[in-house]
Amino acid sequence: MVVKVIPEHRDKLGRLLKAGDCVAYPSSNSLIIGTIKKLNPKMVSVACIGKYRWTQKKYPADLVLLEDPEVTMYLLKESAK
Repeated sequence: MVVKVIPEHRDKLGRLLKAGDCVAYPSSNSLIIGTIKKLNPKMVSVACIGKYRWTQKKYPADLVLLEDPEVTMYLLKESAK
């Protein structure tokens, strides 16, 4: 029987990341807000929220976990588009 181990990743501030969390990360010359789709052994798959929904792989040290009621309102506003 194969036991699948979920990797443990921490953001820039040392907080534990899990699938479905809302994070901010750099992309080119801007700051993007997205959600974590999958935790890979070395990197994290993050999907952008908004009009263009692409997925990128980022190192955990490039992410900052967002936990704020304003982020919830932003998610509701952008997901309706």
